[in-house]
Amino acid sequence: MNLKEALIENNSISLQCEVKNWKEAIKVGTDLLEKSGAITENYYKSIIENTEKYGPYYIIVPGVAMPHARPEAGVKRDSFSLVTLKEPVIFERDGEKEEVCILITLAATSSENHNEFGIVQVADLFEDEENIEKIKSAKSIEEILNLMN
Repeated sequence: MNLKEALIENNSISLQCEVKNWKEAIKVGTDLLEKSGAITENYYKSIIENTEKYGPYYIIVPGVAMPHARPEAGVKRDSFSLVTLKEPVIFERDGEKEEVCILITLAATSSENHNEFGIVQVADLFEDEENIEKIKSAKSIEEILNLMN
């Protein structure tokens, strides 16, 4: 599973979205993957349930979240979506409020793919803080894909 290839194959990038809250932000990403046939509707519900139960465990660096759930929650094939928000949404974790403006939804068919491919590729992309700013301000899908070369 290659991040860039998955985004192209699933047509799963949405930029400068306007949403009211974190649930809507997650829905944008899961809707892209559901439309492409990579996940079922249940995957979104599972992410929301897990977030309400455990908090936003998937915030990987300030401003960036990688929502995901277990493979059996509705993953049909390994995939990613990338969503940027015009205005950040607030997640609460341990009484702290965290703003997120980039969401990369990960759908992995196994725990191995989740750990070996998903997290590694996303971590590599966001290791460079400049990439976070470039993705946040991107106005075209091409700008996003060019950062992944």
